[in-house]
Amino acid sequence: MKNKGRKKYPKFAQDELDLHGFTRAEANEEVWSFLMRAEEKGFKRVLIVTGRGLHSENGGVLKKHVQKLLDEEKYFYKNAKITEGGEGAIDIYLE
Repeated sequence: MKNKGRKKYPKFAQDELDLHGFTRAEANEEVWSFLMRAEEKGFKRVLIVTGRGLHSENGGVLKKHVQKLLDEEKYFYKNAKITEGGEGAIDIYLE
């Protein structure tokens, strides 16, 4: 797992990606590019905003999709704090 203790992580996300309006295919490319750039910059904590799917016919699909991508690569993540998007955002902790 890519997390070895949260004490080394900043209190707030160091960068943010907003995926509102993206398709799953578009989100794939954006997520990987965003995470690679964040890791290259040495960021320890980033945020991906997926939205909650309140305006979608089938509800939110991006959050589950992004979580699946993160799980496949063993990233440590959790729902963002309510002040940072709550259920509509994912807090990701990087090495």
